Amino acid sequence: MRLALALNGSRGDVQPGIAVALEMADRGHDVVVGVPENLVDFARGHGVDAQMFAPDTDDLLRSPLIKRDLKSSNPRTRARAIREVTEFGAATMDERLLEMADGADLVVTGLMGQERGATVAEFRDAAFVPLHYCPVRPSRSVPVPLGPLAALRAVPPLSKAVWRLVDHAFWLGSARRGDVALRQRLGMAAASGPLGGRLRSAGTAEIQAYDPGLFPTLAAEWGPQRPLTGFVTLPASEGDHPSDEVSTWLDAGSPPVYVGFGSMPLADAATTFTHIAETIRAQGHRVLVCAGPNSDAIAGRLANPEVMVVGAVDHRLVLPRCVAAVHHGGAGTTGACARAGVPSLIAAFSADQPLWGRAISETGLGATCGVSQVDGTALPDLIRRILDPDTALRSRTFAQQMIEPFRAITSVAEILERTA
Repeated sequence: MRLALALNGSRGDVQPGIAVALEMADRGHDVVVGVPENLVDFARGHGVDAQMFAPDTDDLLRSPLIKRDLKSSNPRTRARAIREVTEFGAATMDERLLEMADGADLVVTGLMGQERGATVAEFRDAAFVPLHYCPVRPSRSVPVPLGPLAALRAVPPLSKAVWRLVDHAFWLGSARRGDVALRQRLGMAAASGPLGGRLRSAGTAEIQAYDPGLFPTLAAEWGPQRPLTGFVTLPASEGDHPSDEVSTWLDAGSPPVYVGFGSMPLADAATTFTHIAETIRAQGHRVLVCAGPNSDAIAGRLANPEVMVVGAVDHRLVLPRCVAAVHHGGAGTTGACARAGVPSLIAAFSADQPLWGRAISETGLGATCGVSQVDGTALPDLIRRILDPDTALRSRTFAQQMIEPFRAITSVAEILERTA
């Protein structure tokens, strides 16, 4: 089988796809992988012969579009921001994916760009399967992660109706325009409506690459066409270990609280990280800060032997040695914390992050707030909640019940093989 895997987004969006590419190659399939320009070296470093598929997503994440407009309380501003994110680098991705899918039996995308992937697969006469890293289809049991709309889950039929409304709004306001242009260029008839409904009608599998335990009723509601496979993670390699500096610091004291916001830049990183670190230290714990794109902004600001600042770490190796975590609520980080048995405080920015915050809070595995609240007076109580022994016990118990990584990737691979 020839598989074209088109991955867009941040590192957390791309990692599960790289794991899928490695598994499918190990099974003897011909795999073509495209990733954003800034993640080509990252993918190749994990043994994938990746090519540039999308523009640099770090530039997008640092832009006012993400830092301001996508979090706006004005619906029009948010709708425009979503449309611009959807169309970011569209011309480049259309060209690249058409090349990648030439001769492919199966096209796979992540959440970002799935409409484009489905259209190109149809044009190339290939099967199509999306990888979803969080629930994005209409549901009675998962609330729409948009402010007050999240409360509508208390009325299940209304919750599903709102999801459908949001689904149609995204299609009409963001995805449809690019899809119409691509289909016209390829001489194809216009699509009949939002992608989810079309895939459902066609019997196409939509892989839900996260653990069903965080959404206890979703598997029964959606059925086998949207299988919850468990979190898909990169495989461990022999000799994997934290850097000597990080290992030495971890060995030198009690398990720390991990603090990191992935690829998300903070408006005032120095103030935010300082406040979080001081609050954690006041409760008697060491702090491991993973600063990522905020590294330059906090350089030299957290000088304390009980606080270590690094650029990036391997969550799989470091989180099991931590007592709790404060993070942005990306799907990958959330899954890694859950698998490590580590309680989370999710300080959500936007997109799917409030959804993960709610899931973690409602399953008793931690707490959640908006990222702006971590600079306020509520933080000490939130930190106490994730350090509570009962929360720690629930987190360890949940970790033991999660779908294991090898089972998750095996399930995904088998679905792809059956589909093709």
